[in-house]
Amino acid sequence: MKNGKVLITAGSALVFGLLVFVGFQWWAPSLSAENLTKEEVYQTAKDKYPGTIIKTTKSEGEEYQIEMQLETGVYLIRMDAKSGEVRSIKKETIVHTAEETTEKTPQKQLTQYEIKARISSQGDLEQIDFVQEEDNSYYKAVVNKNNEKITLILDPHTGAVIDSTMVADSIITENEAIAIAEKHVKGTADDTEFYQPSDQTSYYLVEVELEDDRDAVVQVDGYTKEVKTITWEDDEDNDDDDSE
Repeated sequence: MKNGKVLITAGSALVFGLLVFVGFQWWAPSLSAENLTKEEVYQTAKDKYPGTIIKTTKSEGEEYQIEMQLETGVYLIRMDAKSGEVRSIKKETIVHTAEETTEKTPQKQLTQYEIKARISSQGDLEQIDFVQEEDNSYYKAVVNKNNEKITLILDPHTGAVIDSTMVADSIITENEAIAIAEKHVKGTADDTEFYQPSDQTSYYLVEVELEDDRDAVVQVDGYTKEVKTITWEDDEDNDDDDSE
């Protein structure tokens, strides 16, 4: 009798143990599946479908939706977030935004030769350099137009002028203009004025008094230092007398 009870007890223990083992085997994979990381899902997708992952999102239903570029097109893969099993795969017709397209296909940079052609109307090119900064790049060119030097900042992709600045330090000083005028007509400067007309190069008008009491107005180019014209005040007076 006692042996029968022992056998029953042992059998019950064995059945209980089997139930626990089977339950653990069923529950353990599910538990480990909950620990899948996004990187593990990425790797699972790549192992199954060699290609490039474009975008991955996770839905509320414990499902990953992976947009993937394969040889035959772009596919949407639905993957179980717990087990990593593929639920479905479907070819997509996807139109990416202009911003995404720009990021994936960088705009071609123009060469210095192409930049030169685009700014030929701006003046005679004296210098051009490509400038690369930490988060910006551009072409910097110096052109000469009507004896005025102008610095241009240009978009490296389109050649558009971003900024235009006159090179002011190329203009001679008033004292330099006076010295040129005095030396040219051999006299002493009495008055000086500076002009910046829109249709021609900047210049100085220097009024110079000579030893014989004549006065001359000397026009000096503000960039080339060239004496452009000399006007004698006596000549103007004579013209007035003749007209009377």
